[in-house]
Amino acid sequence: MKKLLLILLSVFFSVITYAQPAYWQQAANYTIDVTLNDKEHSLSGFEKIEYTNNSPDTLLYIWFHLWPNAYKNDKTAFTDQTLENGSTKFYFSSEAERGYINKLDFKVNSVTAVAEDHPQHIDIVKVVLPSPLLPSKSISISTSFHVKLPFNFSRGGHAGQSYQCTQWYPKLAVYDKEGWHAMPYLDQGEFYSDFGDFKVNITLPENYVVAATGNLQNENEKEWLKTRANFDWEPVALKEKTVYGQIKKSMQDFPASASTTKTLTYQQSNVHDFAWFADKRFIVNYDTCLLTSGKQIDVFTYYTPLQKKQWQKALSYAKDAVRFYSTKVGEYPYKVVQVVQGPESFGGGMEYPTITVVAPTNTDKALDITIAHEIGHNWFYGILASNERKHPWMDEGLNSYYEELYRTEKYGTVSKLPILLFETKSATKTDQPIGDSSESFTAENYYLSVYTKTAEWMRYTESVIGKEIFAAALKEYYQKWQFKHPSPADFKFSLEQSSGKNLDSLFALLYTKGNLPNQQRSGTKVVTPINTKSITGYFNNPSKNLVTVSPVIGANSYDKIMLGLLVTNFKIPPSKFNFLLAPMYSIGAKKINGVGGTWFSFIPNGKIKKIDFGLTATVFSADAFTGDDKIKTVLGFQKIVPSVKVNFSNKVARSSFNHFVQFKSFLIKEEALSFYRDTSINGIDTVISTKYNVVKNSRTLNQLKIVVEDNRVLYPYRGEIKIEQGKDFVRAGFTGKYFFNYSKGGGFSVRLFAGKFFYTATKTISTQFATDRYHLNMTGANGYEDYTYSDYFIGRNKFEGAASQQIMERDGAFKVRTDLLADKVGKTDDWLIATNFSTTIPARINPLSVLPFKVPLKLFVDIGTYAEAWKKDSGLDRFLFNAGLHLPILHETINIYLPLVYSKVYKDYILSTISKQGRLWKKISFSIDISNFNSKKMSRAFAF
Repeated sequence: MKKLLLILLSVFFSVITYAQPAYWQQAANYTIDVTLNDKEHSLSGFEKIEYTNNSPDTLLYIWFHLWPNAYKNDKTAFTDQTLENGSTKFYFSSEAERGYINKLDFKVNSVTAVAEDHPQHIDIVKVVLPSPLLPSKSISISTSFHVKLPFNFSRGGHAGQSYQCTQWYPKLAVYDKEGWHAMPYLDQGEFYSDFGDFKVNITLPENYVVAATGNLQNENEKEWLKTRANFDWEPVALKEKTVYGQIKKSMQDFPASASTTKTLTYQQSNVHDFAWFADKRFIVNYDTCLLTSGKQIDVFTYYTPLQKKQWQKALSYAKDAVRFYSTKVGEYPYKVVQVVQGPESFGGGMEYPTITVVAPTNTDKALDITIAHEIGHNWFYGILASNERKHPWMDEGLNSYYEELYRTEKYGTVSKLPILLFETKSATKTDQPIGDSSESFTAENYYLSVYTKTAEWMRYTESVIGKEIFAAALKEYYQKWQFKHPSPADFKFSLEQSSGKNLDSLFALLYTKGNLPNQQRSGTKVVTPINTKSITGYFNNPSKNLVTVSPVIGANSYDKIMLGLLVTNFKIPPSKFNFLLAPMYSIGAKKINGVGGTWFSFIPNGKIKKIDFGLTATVFSADAFTGDDKIKTVLGFQKIVPSVKVNFSNKVARSSFNHFVQFKSFLIKEEALSFYRDTSINGIDTVISTKYNVVKNSRTLNQLKIVVEDNRVLYPYRGEIKIEQGKDFVRAGFTGKYFFNYSKGGGFSVRLFAGKFFYTATKTISTQFATDRYHLNMTGANGYEDYTYSDYFIGRNKFEGAASQQIMERDGAFKVRTDLLADKVGKTDDWLIATNFSTTIPARINPLSVLPFKVPLKLFVDIGTYAEAWKKDSGLDRFLFNAGLHLPILHETINIYLPLVYSKVYKDYILSTISKQGRLWKKISFSIDISNFNSKKMSRAFAF
């Protein structure tokens, strides 16, 4: 008997141990009345919520999301995230462009409730219940509210009188088995809300077209919408030009401000959000879509006249998407599906229950794929309402898997570029696990891990389970969890039940970095030459190894045109070992020049992010001389540079901070002329002539760099300590840079340089002469002073013509040149301190703003001092300066400078060495800043 009792107890506790806990979720039914004021871009509303506590817990308070307050000031979580993701658009927005929500008056069962501010976020509020809410009980919560709609910075707001009302009402936070999920609004990171029934009454001027979640209840409005497709919109399209995403003032009141209003009612059950869009210009297309079960749904598209041509097929795209997802995942449960064209300021697409918004696109295919993706969210965001803030992959990743199925079935091969980009992050160990929360991802990893890698993980899971079983398992998951909040554990349990397999190892991959087992490449592929077809071919069918062969061209004043061949294995994802070889035949020097190098990257785990070992070689011409015999001799240089660079890791993946140490040795051979006298007897006369030989001089320079920098979009900075050692000297310097952003674009930059030159041997005239090119300098540095041959110069040693006016940023970084002096102004073999200021000239006073294209213009000021000026009785100005205009081109890759005011010593030089005719032109200097080119400057111009 005792033994039987023990067995029964054992079975009982086993059942308790392995049984899943009972599932429950809260219910929230909304009734909202809202009125649009299209002069003030505001909403006035009143909402009533019937909230049912289905949890086993007694609730003492309820959290509400007041997400319009995310746009109230520059101290919100939304603001911080947009800055971290590289955008200052909202941070520098005007008061008129921002938004907020106020005039709240919470009542619970008609009793006024206390509202307490969140300790950190202004877009969350705690409503203290007048009396505890017991399990299985319901309460009625009501409040008035007023919303000032912001300009559409993120998903919702307005662009002129085009309105995107999303996350616009006080919305209950979710309470589940993990507790409350009160979260601030974020641009990167979506939503989590309770299911319920919505009834929304929208009052607005009667000339607006509205598209909204759910079913329109006004029959007369439905008939009016259908007539919009037959209207002559061509004259409107001609007027509908936009400027920086905002509708021109002439379009503000199109067709005309309505003197009367209308109230539209929308209803929908089993949804967890409500969004609506209003625009006076919307063309409306309507059709029905018949599903395989025989169910018929209404399909609407809304778009502006300017997009009429691009959106002609949008209705059929929407129908294709609904049928596809209904077949592959499960039948669409609602009676209506809608697609709305968003404003120019809106990027990509965004989903809401029964309605999606899509930005203008350039091609039919892009529109089709975007519509399919956004409609697909009705299944994995709308119906399977997982916590997207915590588990974004459960919507974005699963939906991306099905989007790619849709794309493949309809268009064939899918580009592997996103996968290659992810594998690049993986190869450099800068990727993040799929299972991270949305706010912890970098902007790049949010797309590459959450969307791309998850879709790959789904394909891998399919290969493990089996295609047919996997397809059936996903349908079963959908049927079981629709209108609920499944977690990763629920998804895993569902797949295991359907497949009969233990999937622990598969789901463990969600929380690890690196490539998945199905992301293996093999084989070697040679692409020659580089062209659009070969690049596309590689993206469609990438290989483990890729050797690229391509023509290459180069040029400078001495080599003239150089033609050659580029051979490299640089690709994405990168290999640990890379090489590049680019031999070129110089037409000017009639010899083989070029560059080559090998690099090996070691990527450990821990405090060191990456170690790069390199060995490069460079051969080019750098000077030319024509003697009395009219024979031209071209002189060149050869450079071999072994290097090692250690990049250190950041504790936080989203950090823009970077710090590294780099060591290089420059082993340089330079050709020079050795002149001598030659005596010969011509009859009875003795002839003495000057002749020369070409000799090769060797030198070595060791260079150590220690760099800390923050490439943040707001107030970026960089600090560099550089120590260089050569024969008889050590050269040490610090360069600091800081950029202050302006709210209207551009900014103010400050650069500080402090350097010291040390002799390691006895200071003599000989050592001074030998180390001359390394001395610290305030005057614009020329090609001869580029002693490591690291900058590109058109005519490195030219002393006349346009090529002679090229300078480089070094030491004091002045823009005035004094190259014709034996000892340049502001040059020292002791110490030097200088600061450089540069500011953008506002467009309203920029004289170049009259041009039909945007041309930036800056002012620069350089101030510095050096040791010689402080010596007793030197007679030198202690502080030197120059200032003028700066024209940056191609994101400051090319810079043109015109000094206008400068110290007397510079003025005297200019007056004494440059003739009056052409003096303005000859004062101009320019730089080509390839060696310091920062790809981040360009990446901000071209979104990822």
